[in-house]
Amino acid sequence: MYAKTATGIAALAVLLGAGTATSAPGYEMTVNTRAVIAADHTVTTSGTYRCTGSTDLSPVYVTASVRQNNVSISGDSQEAVCDGEIHDWQLKATGFRDIHLKPGAATVQGHLVQLKPQSGLIPLKTDFLAAADQQVELLPQD
Repeated sequence: MYAKTATGIAALAVLLGAGTATSAPGYEMTVNTRAVIAADHTVTTSGTYRCTGSTDLSPVYVTASVRQNNVSISGDSQEAVCDGEIHDWQLKATGFRDIHLKPGAATVQGHLVQLKPQSGLIPLKTDFLAAADQQVELLPQD
């Protein structure tokens, strides 16, 4: 339950643009210049990340959103392995109803987001640890 709630909060924070995105020491994020768009409009993005210092109570998540013209979509997030090594990431994003992206130019914003418990009205604090904005080409899936 905690993981699903945390993943949802991390994705929502990215869509709303909460916080400022700068890379903290020991954290890196890259986004590949090509992404794939399937016939059902699901966009698959990928890249690499590096992080340290994640704990069970303060997990780090890899999140991404894809923007094309005035449309922005977000989807999956994945828990990061924060061992100081470089790891690959791959996430899927899907529009809803009739909001879809098309093959062509787009921008992917990738983030490493750490969720920390805190007291008060909002039980989780969101820290953006690293970010990467990348112009990408959305290519139709083979």
